[in-house]
Amino acid sequence: MRIDIHAHYFPVEYLDRLDHHAGTNSSQFFRKVELASEGFSGIEKNIRNMALANVDLQVLSVSGQLPYFADENAAVDAARFANDFYARIVRENPERFAAFACTPLPHIQASIDEMTRALDEFGMVGVTAGTAILGKSIADPAFDKFFAELNRRKAVLFIHPIGENAGSPMIESAKLTWPIGAPLEDTICMLQFMQADIPSRFPDIKIIIPHLGGFAPFLIARLDQLHDHFLPASAPPPSVQAKYFWYDTVNANPSSLRCTQEVVGTDHLLFGTDYPFWRDDAFKLCAIILQRLDCQRQMWTASSIRMRKNCSACDALGDDFSCGFSKHSPQENMDQVALVLSAAFVVVN
Repeated sequence: MRIDIHAHYFPVEYLDRLDHHAGTNSSQFFRKVELASEGFSGIEKNIRNMALANVDLQVLSVSGQLPYFADENAAVDAARFANDFYARIVRENPERFAAFACTPLPHIQASIDEMTRALDEFGMVGVTAGTAILGKSIADPAFDKFFAELNRRKAVLFIHPIGENAGSPMIESAKLTWPIGAPLEDTICMLQFMQADIPSRFPDIKIIIPHLGGFAPFLIARLDQLHDHFLPASAPPPSVQAKYFWYDTVNANPSSLRCTQEVVGTDHLLFGTDYPFWRDDAFKLCAIILQRLDCQRQMWTASSIRMRKNCSACDALGDDFSCGFSKHSPQENMDQVALVLSAAFVVVN
């Protein structure tokens, strides 16, 4: 089974809600470049692209367009709308889609309440969060209670850049927000997690860093060499802490994939496409590129990132695992999605 853990679906109605609360008009851009869909009309496009790359299931999130507002009522309204919308997608297509919940950060208790609703009532397989919330790093101590709840649940947390260039006007003026700014946000966020001692303080959260970890794997030797500049002397080196996280394969460059694989190991790589930003031929490339690495075998990451109990109707995962979701009830499907969330298709040289 091939699971795409980094995919999006942007309903126009949700983007309009964000615009209403923020007083902006960003949804026009999404409409213009066909990244947003009216209601559920775009789901078939997701499924068509999935067929191009033999993707069995996508884990959807609104990450990149998260409901973060200073006004708590606005944030809660947008988060609930998004989660309700995604819950219906999954409910109507349980064999093709799962979802990461969004929460109304920076409002901690409201976010915990929405997390509870989404995970317990809707069976969502994890939570998504931005690298920063209204100018404050997701690793800031202000969010410790949020992380404590994720840790208690042994939950999956999918991180995503917010498109604010890590505060760099130079990146923004050069129009490099997404080519350079996004992976820079990923890199900084990962290092801020290390500075906040997240790996040891909240060891049971399964944190996914997108885009192969940004620049961090490429710079890992440099980060180790200079770790005393940004980490306490007693802290494990970045190359060790890097193995606490999981990384999706959104990049489509064989050399980059090899680099991250060598730094963190194949069992911490998860297949991702970033649909609809990568779509059609580009979407297919996300999967094909993995098959062009002269691989000797395909490997599942087993159940290392599971967040719920095994589906009772299935055997434990193995290299020859092949579960047909149609055999199970919708709730069993969701349990199984959680079990095999990390069984995204990856390759080993």
